[in-house]
Amino acid sequence: MMLIVRSRVLMCLALVLALVTTAATAQVPGETPQKQLPKLEFEKYVLPNGLQVILHLDKKLPVVHVNQWFHVGSKNEKRGRTGFAHLFEHLMFQGSKNATGEYFTWVERAGANLREGGVNGTTGNDRTNYFATVPSGNLEYLLWLESDRMATLLDGLDEAKLNNQRDVVKNERRQSYENAPYGRAGELFATYMYPPDHPYSWPVIGSQEDLTAATLDDVKEFFRTYYTPNNMSLVITGDFDPEEAKRLVKKYFGTIPSGPALARPAQWIPELNSERIVEVADRVPQTRVYLCWHSPAYFGPQDAALDVAAAVLTDGLSSRLNKALVYDRQICTAVSAYQDSMEIAGNFCVELTLRPDASATEAETIVDAEIARLAKEGPTAEELDRVKNKIEFGFVSSLEAIGGFGGKADMLNKYNTYLGTPNKFETDFERYRSLTPEDVRAAVERWINNDKRLKLRFRPEQPGEVEKIELSREQPPALGQDRDFTPPEVKTAKLGNGLDILVVERPELPKVAVGLTVKSGSLFDQPGKAGNAQLMMATIEMGTKTRKALEIEQAMFQLGSSLGSAAGRESAGISFEILKRNLVPALDILADVALNPIFPQEEIDRERKRMLDGMSQEENDPRSLAGRLRSVLAFGADHPYGWPVNGFASSVKALTRDDLVRMHETRWKPASACLIFVGDITLDEAKSLAEKAFGAWQGEPAPALELPAPKPAATGTVYLIDKPGAVQTVVLQLMPGIKRADPDYYPLMLADAVWGSGGFGTRLNLNLREDKGYTYGARSALAASKEAGSWFASSSVQGNKTKESVVEFVKELENLAGKKPISEAELKDAREMRLRGYAQRFDTLNKVAGRVGELWALGLPFSEFVTELEKTRTLGLTDVNATAAKYAGKNGSVLLLIGDRTKIEAGISELKLGEIVILDAEGNKKN
Repeated sequence: MMLIVRSRVLMCLALVLALVTTAATAQVPGETPQKQLPKLEFEKYVLPNGLQVILHLDKKLPVVHVNQWFHVGSKNEKRGRTGFAHLFEHLMFQGSKNATGEYFTWVERAGANLREGGVNGTTGNDRTNYFATVPSGNLEYLLWLESDRMATLLDGLDEAKLNNQRDVVKNERRQSYENAPYGRAGELFATYMYPPDHPYSWPVIGSQEDLTAATLDDVKEFFRTYYTPNNMSLVITGDFDPEEAKRLVKKYFGTIPSGPALARPAQWIPELNSERIVEVADRVPQTRVYLCWHSPAYFGPQDAALDVAAAVLTDGLSSRLNKALVYDRQICTAVSAYQDSMEIAGNFCVELTLRPDASATEAETIVDAEIARLAKEGPTAEELDRVKNKIEFGFVSSLEAIGGFGGKADMLNKYNTYLGTPNKFETDFERYRSLTPEDVRAAVERWINNDKRLKLRFRPEQPGEVEKIELSREQPPALGQDRDFTPPEVKTAKLGNGLDILVVERPELPKVAVGLTVKSGSLFDQPGKAGNAQLMMATIEMGTKTRKALEIEQAMFQLGSSLGSAAGRESAGISFEILKRNLVPALDILADVALNPIFPQEEIDRERKRMLDGMSQEENDPRSLAGRLRSVLAFGADHPYGWPVNGFASSVKALTRDDLVRMHETRWKPASACLIFVGDITLDEAKSLAEKAFGAWQGEPAPALELPAPKPAATGTVYLIDKPGAVQTVVLQLMPGIKRADPDYYPLMLADAVWGSGGFGTRLNLNLREDKGYTYGARSALAASKEAGSWFASSSVQGNKTKESVVEFVKELENLAGKKPISEAELKDAREMRLRGYAQRFDTLNKVAGRVGELWALGLPFSEFVTELEKTRTLGLTDVNATAAKYAGKNGSVLLLIGDRTKIEAGISELKLGEIVILDAEGNKKN
């Protein structure tokens, strides 16, 4: 479950890439060729009770997706009764009359996979949505389940359920608002940007006081008003029979009575009379400034033009504000702008994260100057073409996934809910295609070239600062027969220089994902040089022998794409997605960047600052900090698997240009690399293109890696990092892990699925969240790499329930080790959850490319896709329990706690779990 606060102040809406457009080609600046969207066939009809139903077929995978949008969000609440929409999102997962207990237990049984994004729910200002993806044969089961919670939820709702979920929501608030850097921004924004009686003047999550005061009658009345057929839009996408789907929708939803007729809040775009400045001292690592203006509502006049203006200002290194503030003057570490258009109003925001020694006033002055220039001159023809090309690529990409966040089902529902028809793809596309420089200039002048705005400044605090029904629903339909899923075939070839060519053919859309992967990850950093691979990949795009950094970015933007570079543990790589007709020039740029980087010193210095600033932010976010230190505790800070991929502050400061050049010269060899193509391309085509772009690449294979012995933290020890004033404690429980190729991997994976990684209904989550209400969520993970691995569980818990939470973590590990062996029913659920959710791992080109690259880097055969299915189907309970006992009881565990020491240390001492060792943010012992 997820709270959506939209992009408003909390998230950067990277242009409108979650919208939908088509292809892009390089073109002469100023030209706007007429392009057609790929046709999206659908059928819409309405039941007598008002339920709107939309059907869309997509048979590329044997799955079906059900997506429901209720036209209710936080704006439908009243002051003093806020947070109800989001609270009901949670209550909808607590079981109904006939599907008692956890909803996730029922839906995961049908094959929905929370981990793969196949089931969730979100709340925003204007709508609440729920979605699930299951194997095709389980459509009837899923429709029964969804209709039952709509028809009978109140029959199963009592004070105990209400109180439990009220506590869960409060924990979410603590985690996302109160205990997260800049987390209060959304609430402050709503308060100061809108009049008190405006429907957007309170945060989506509501207030603690309103949640506490809510009665059972209050929440039931809210449900009867808004969770009705005439207030819902239902989309079914994927592999199904349309006539059968209609019969099932009528059977399960047609008997639910309509609710009251609803009056929609009218559009209300307020206006500030002058600049409103709010200064906040908080536990943040860097000053951050939000500049926000009121702007058009969704699909309103000039809404699209402001989307484009935001991209001109901050999309990419060569954008106006990124170039001025991040690239040239280096005043900011990050800059973003976005037009957040909602149903009855919008906001245009610029977000600046400043370097520690930078002046907020100077940065704001530059922003104002660039906005004034854009209001006077408009964007250049080249800027506008570049942005349009990226928007077009985003439209095509959004047609790729059938469900999930931003997939086709979401878009059909979005258009239908807000605009009354799902048939708005062409109309939406035309909004952007038809824009001229003058349109953008006029929108900037009308809305944001003024000081009628909110200026919200967060700065690091100083010490001492404060702040009724005919159908029988009692029995669920039997789960259907799953259609067999065949994992994608990976076709392979090898160039004469040793470069592996890996191809998966997916010709549904005119698009290709490309990735060059090299065995050059952080494992190959030298002692004392941790972060070298990361810094190298951060600067590899910053210039070649024939192209400067901004020229590389602009060339890719003109093709409607951009390069992405990253380093992991085992490998590093450069990737892009592109419309097929632009593949050749994009591949040429990729080859140039990969083979001819020059690593300019000024770019190294700039990226080093960004990495160090990022570390500072991680150290102030307890969850991020726990993630950094997990590997340190598992292997030791001096082990290649122990140091963080982005290094330590001390090691990054010591890196030189020679270190980057040496790693590239040593590790970047064709025989140590692979070139992956996924999409509308054949093996012969890919090999021919690869030969032209990479055939001249030469070099001997890179030397093998020799790993030292790890030095893990002592088990039976509790490590504690003090975060004064923290309202939550991060609990990390760490056990020895295994290599990915270890024969124990698959039985331990299934045991871990029961324990904490298998979805919502795992032992850890049901205990800590649903039973105790200590946390918003608890999970585990089996992190198995090529040469080592770790196994861990974690959660952010209420600070005043730290001791009690640790007791439950220890108990659940002991249960897994043998006190409470995994039952046949638990294993069956975990097995079926993984099998039924497996196909969802391959629904987009990027996902497929990522999984192919992962197997290659791990040295595993591509038949492993089939092996995983076979092992998951056939492993027995005895093997799984024996493996669980072997590792869960192996030498004990290590505990890491990050929270307010003064409030949690005494309680932990009482548990007598071992010595309590105080650590600093890099994992060093403190005196």
